[in-house]
Amino acid sequence: APTPNSEMAAREALKQILDFKSPLNIGILDQAVNAFYSGNQDLQPILVQFKQHPQAWTRVDTILDKSQSPYCKMLGLSILDDTIKYNWGRLPPQHRKGIRQFIVALIIKLSSSKELLKKNATFVMKLNVVLVQILKKEWPHNWPNFIPELVNSSKTSPSLCTNNMQILKLLSEEVFDYSSGQMTQIKMQEMKRSLNKQFALIFKLCEFILKNSKDAMLISVTLNTLQRFLKWIPVGYIFETKLVESLALQFFKEQQFQNATLQCLADIGSIETKGKREYTNKILSMFKAVIGQVSKLMQRGMDVNKVYRNGNQNVCTFIRQLALFITGTLKTHLRAIEAGGADCQKALLASLQYLLMISAVDDMVIWKICLEYWNALVEDLYTSERVSPGSGKLMLGASINHRSDRLQGYSQILSRLRIVMIAKMPRPEEVLIMEDENGQIVRETMKDTDAITLYKSMRDGLVYLTHLDPQDTQTTMVMKLRRQVDGTEWSWNNLNTLCWAIGSISGALEEQHEKTFLVRVIKDLLGMCEMKKGKDHKAVIASNIMYVVGQYPRFLRMHWKFLKTVVNKLFEFMHERFPGVQDMSCDTFLKIAKSCRRKFVQLQDDEDMPFIREIIERLPSTIQDLDQSQMHTFYEAVGHIIRAETDLQNNQNLLTRLMNLPNQTWAQIITGANRNLQSLHDIGTVKTAINVLRTNNRVASALEHLYFVQLGRIYLEMLQVYKSYSGFVSNEIKNKGSAATATVIVRYMRAVKKETLNLIKAFVIASKPQQHEMIFKKLLPALLDPVLDDYKRNVAPARDAEVLLLIAALVENIGRPMAEVVPRILDSTFQCTLNMIKSNFHDFPEVRRNFFRMIKAINSRCFGALLKLKPADFKLVMDSIMWAINHIDRTIADIGLKTLVDMLEHFQSAGAGSKAAAIFYKTYYVLILKEILKVLSDTFHKHSFPLHAKIMQKLFIAVQSNAIHVPLWSSGRFQNNVDYVQKALMNLLGNSFKSRISEKQAHAFVGKVFNSTKSERDFKRHLRDFLIQLKEFSTNTEELYLEEKQKQRDDQKADQKARRRAVPGLIKPE
Repeated sequence: APTPNSEMAAREALKQILDFKSPLNIGILDQAVNAFYSGNQDLQPILVQFKQHPQAWTRVDTILDKSQSPYCKMLGLSILDDTIKYNWGRLPPQHRKGIRQFIVALIIKLSSSKELLKKNATFVMKLNVVLVQILKKEWPHNWPNFIPELVNSSKTSPSLCTNNMQILKLLSEEVFDYSSGQMTQIKMQEMKRSLNKQFALIFKLCEFILKNSKDAMLISVTLNTLQRFLKWIPVGYIFETKLVESLALQFFKEQQFQNATLQCLADIGSIETKGKREYTNKILSMFKAVIGQVSKLMQRGMDVNKVYRNGNQNVCTFIRQLALFITGTLKTHLRAIEAGGADCQKALLASLQYLLMISAVDDMVIWKICLEYWNALVEDLYTSERVSPGSGKLMLGASINHRSDRLQGYSQILSRLRIVMIAKMPRPEEVLIMEDENGQIVRETMKDTDAITLYKSMRDGLVYLTHLDPQDTQTTMVMKLRRQVDGTEWSWNNLNTLCWAIGSISGALEEQHEKTFLVRVIKDLLGMCEMKKGKDHKAVIASNIMYVVGQYPRFLRMHWKFLKTVVNKLFEFMHERFPGVQDMSCDTFLKIAKSCRRKFVQLQDDEDMPFIREIIERLPSTIQDLDQSQMHTFYEAVGHIIRAETDLQNNQNLLTRLMNLPNQTWAQIITGANRNLQSLHDIGTVKTAINVLRTNNRVASALEHLYFVQLGRIYLEMLQVYKSYSGFVSNEIKNKGSAATATVIVRYMRAVKKETLNLIKAFVIASKPQQHEMIFKKLLPALLDPVLDDYKRNVAPARDAEVLLLIAALVENIGRPMAEVVPRILDSTFQCTLNMIKSNFHDFPEVRRNFFRMIKAINSRCFGALLKLKPADFKLVMDSIMWAINHIDRTIADIGLKTLVDMLEHFQSAGAGSKAAAIFYKTYYVLILKEILKVLSDTFHKHSFPLHAKIMQKLFIAVQSNAIHVPLWSSGRFQNNVDYVQKALMNLLGNSFKSRISEKQAHAFVGKVFNSTKSERDFKRHLRDFLIQLKEFSTNTEELYLEEKQKQRDDQKADQKARRRAVPGLIKPE
C-alpha cells in the first residue's frame, strides 16, 4: 500500500507539469492522464489547470512527439485546438508557422506507410482536423502554396495520398458545408474563391488516381472525397471531362466501389444542366448505363424488402443509394429523359419499376426518400394536365377529363403506386385506437408525431393520384374493401390502412362521385360492424367508421339524413366501453359539430324541430356512460352548434337548456354552502365544482363572446367560492407549511381557483369591443378585491400564476381604461411576485412567465400609467425588465426584450421635447446598452439575437437622430451624444472582451455598426461578424440567423398554401 511519504512525493512530482519554466516530464504527464482515465478523479484539477495555462500550447510538440499515451496525445491536440480557435491571432508569426510545420511533418510521418496509417488512424484523423482549423486561420493569405504542396506530396506514397484526400474532404466540408457562422463572411468568400481557383490541381490528382491507381483504399477515399467536391465545383470538370463515363461505365460495375460511385452519380444526376445539350446528353447516357447495370443486379419481381432485411450493410446502403440516384436524377431531368428517345423511356419505366420495388422496403428512411419523389412526380403530372393546350394557362380546380399521352404512359406505374400508398398509410392523429406490440387493440398513450407528419405527406400524394385517375383510385379502394368484407384479406392492419387512405382523399373527388363512393364505403363498414363478432374487431371497425365520416364534412353537409344517422351512430359508440372508442366518438362528434354546425340548428325537411333540440333533450342519457373529460368534449361540441344559431334569443335559450345539468349541480353546491359554509370544503363538493367549471370553460371556448349570459348566472357565486377556497388554502399553508400544497384538498381547491380564473380570461379574450365597457364596469369591480387581495395576502407557494395572466388579458383587451386600476394591480402583485422570483432563475416558473407577460401588457397598453409611477417604482419596473432579458428561460427573455422594444418606441414617439423621455434616456440608456451587449455575446441567449439587434439599433438611432435633447453623460467632455455613446461602447467592449478582441477590432466594429443603422440587414451582419470574432459563437450559430430563416420559411409557407389551395382536397376540409 502507498505510504503517506510516497503519496506526497507523487503529488510533488505532479506539480512539475505545471512548472512551465522547466522542460516537460512527459512520463509524469502520461501517468497522470492514464490514471485520470482509469478513474482517479482527484487528478482532474491539476490536468484542467495544465490545459488552461496560457503557455500550455508550448508543450504540445513534446506531447505529440514523445508521449506513449493515446489519451495524453488527445489532450495535446485538444490544447492545440483551443489555441487555434481562441488565441491564434495573438501568437507571434514565427510560432504560428512553427506549429503549422510541426503538424504537417507529424501527419506526413504517420501517413508514410499503410501500416502506420492504419495503426494511428484515430490520431491522424484528429491531426487532420487540427490542420484544417489552422487552414481556416492561415490559408490562403499566409499559406498560399498549401494546395500545390499537398498535391505534390500525394505523389510520394499511396498511404500519404490517401490521407491527403481525407484532408481535402475535411477542407471542402468546412468551407462549403459548415462555414456559415464559423467564419466571417469575408473570410468565407475568400476561402471559397481560393479553393475554386486551385481546384484544377486537385481534380488532376483525382483523375490520375482513378485512372492509374490499383489501391482499393485510395480509390474508395478518392471517390468519397470527390463526392464532397461535386456539390460546388464548376460543372465543366464534371461534364467536359471523362469523369461521368469513368464512374458510370468503370467503377459502378466494380462491387467494392459500387456504393461510393453510386453516391457520386446521385449527386451528378441532381445537377441542373441549364439547357446545355451536351451536358444533358451525358446525364442521359449515365442514366441509361446505370439502370442497365442495375437490371443485371435486380430482376423484376424480386422481393427487395426481403433482400434488404437479410442483407449486410453494403446491400442496404446500395438500395438506399439507388433510391437516391433514381429520385435525384428524375426530379432534375425527367422531361429530358422523357424526350430522350425509346432507350431513355425504357430506362425511365424500368427505373420507376425499381423505385416501386424499393418503396416496398420496410425502412422509414428509404420510404421517405421514395415518397418525396412520388409526390413530386404526381404533382408535376397533375400540374401539366391542368395546362390548357391552347392558352398555356393553368386551369385550377378543373377536373381531368382528357388524359394526355404523357399521363397514359405512367398509368401502370401510378396504379401500382396507389396500392403501395394504401398499404403503407400511417395512422392519422384523429385515430385513438391502435394495435400494440402484443397484437392487442388499445387506446394510444402518446401521439406519434413522425407518423402524423408522414400521413400528411402521403395524403398529398394520394390526393394527386386521385385527381390523375379518380376511377382507378375508387376501384382500387372498393376492391380492397370488398376483400375485407369477404374476409380474403381481412386483418386489422389492412382495414386500418385502407380506411386511413379513404379518409385522406376527402375533397379530391367530384361531389357526385364522392357521394356514390362514400355511401358504399360507409354501408360496407356499418355492415362489417354488425357482422363481425368480438369487441376488438368491432372497436377497430368503429374507429375506422368514425375516422372516415369525420373526414368528409362536405358530404355530411349535403346529405342531412346521412349526417343524422352518423351522429346517432356516434351517440351509440359513446356507450361502448372498449378503450378508445368513447374518446374517439366524442372527438369525432366535436369535429363534425364544428364543420356542420349550421345543419344542426336549421329545421330540416320532414323534421319537427332542429336536431340541436333533440340532442339537448337526449343529453342526459347520451352522456351517462362517459367520463368527465369526455363529457366536457361533448358539451364543447354542442356549444359550437349553438354558436351557429344567429337569433340571439334562441341562442341564449339553447345555451340555458344545455347548461341545465351543470347549473343544477352548481345550485346545489351554492345552496349547501349557504346553509353551511363548511360543506364547500367537502372533497366531493370540491371535485364537483371543478367539473362544473371545466364544463363551463369548454362551452365558453366554443361560444366565445356569446357565453356572457351563462357567465352572468354564476359569476358572483363563483367569486365567493374562489374567496372561500383562497382563505382555506392560505390558512392550511400557514399552519402546515409548504407541504400543505401537496395535500389532496388543497390541490383540488387550487384547481377550482384556476378554472375560475381561466373561465374569466377566456371570456375576456373572446369578448367583442362593445362588451369591454360592461367588463370594466360590472365584472372588474367584483373581481379585483377577491383576486388581488388573495394574491397579495397569500404565502408564495399558494399564489396562482393564472391571476397574472388574467390581468394581462384584461389590460391587453380593455386597454387604456385599465390605466386607472394599474396602481392597484401593481400594489397587489409587483413587489410580492418580485420577491418570489428574484433569488434565482428557477423557482415558480409559471408565476415568473406570467408576471413578465403582465408587465409587457401594462407597458404596451397602459404606458401612461407607468410614467405616473414614482422614480423608485419605475426603477423597479426597469429592474424587472433587465432581469427578464437576462433570464435563461427563452420565453421570459423574449418577453423582456419585446417589452423593452415597446418602451423605446413609446419614448421615441413622445418626441425630442418630452421631459419623461429625457429622464428615461439619461437614467437608463447606458444601462440598457450594457445589458444588451452582455446578453448579445452570451451563448445562452443567442436565440434572441434579432431582438438584441433591434434594441441596439434603436439606441444608436436615438442619438444619431438627435431624439435625445439632453447630454447623456454626467462627467467628462464629449462633442455630442453620438461621441459619448461610441466611447462608452468602446469602454464596455474593452472591459468585457479585452482578452478576445484588440482595440483596433473594437474600434472597427463601433464604426461599422454606427454607419449601418439605416440598413437593418447590414447592421445585423456586422453584429454577427463581431460575435464570430469573439469566438463565443464558433459552434452552432444557426440561431443568429433565426429571423431571416423564419421569414424565408413564412414566405415559402404562404406560397405553398396558395398553391395547395388551388388543388381540391389538399387543404383539409372544414
